[in-house]
Amino acid sequence: MNQPPDQRNETPQSPNPDADRRPAKRSSAVLWLLLLVALLLLGWWWFSQRGIEQPEAALPAATAPGSETATAAAETERAAAEARKRKSAEKPRKPKPAASPRITEPRPLAAQNEQPEYPRDAQRRGLSGRVVLRVDVGADGTATNVDFLQRSGAPELDRAAMSAVRKWRFAPAKRDGKPIASSVRVPVDFVLPKKG
Repeated sequence: MNQPPDQRNETPQSPNPDADRRPAKRSSAVLWLLLLVALLLLGWWWFSQRGIEQPEAALPAATAPGSETATAAAETERAAAEARKRKSAEKPRKPKPAASPRITEPRPLAAQNEQPEYPRDAQRRGLSGRVVLRVDVGADGTATNVDFLQRSGAPELDRAAMSAVRKWRFAPAKRDGKPIASSVRVPVDFVLPKKG
């Protein structure tokens, strides 16, 4: 309380006068950085919008003031030249290919075809497996040729599958609604019945 009256109302000064200015310096640096990034992005955008263009022909000599029709004609001519340039730069569109013929695959007629009989000898010996056959189907739906694509490993199963599939009837493949000869892959599984 013994302090002189002029010192009581003063605010205490910080020991470091630069401490108050630091936040201002930091925000100033951030602002400069943001401005630089914005300028770079603007330049990038501007150059990407321009593309690579041929330099335009020199404009006609300046016209006397008041001859707005000459200026308008020059602008129209320049716009037309630019449109021609853009049109020639566009790639010509490829014509659509002709519609390809609609083809359906051959398929076995399940209701008419008997499943291969599991050979009893193979069943007794516990043999099982998968046989995959390639069947050439004529336009009339008959099997004209049958070949193995994958054998089961048991000759009895292979013979049973081949014998049965040779007798099968098929819905022939069709091209634009007309039957055609083709081939189809036919898998035949021989699975032992579960005991239980």
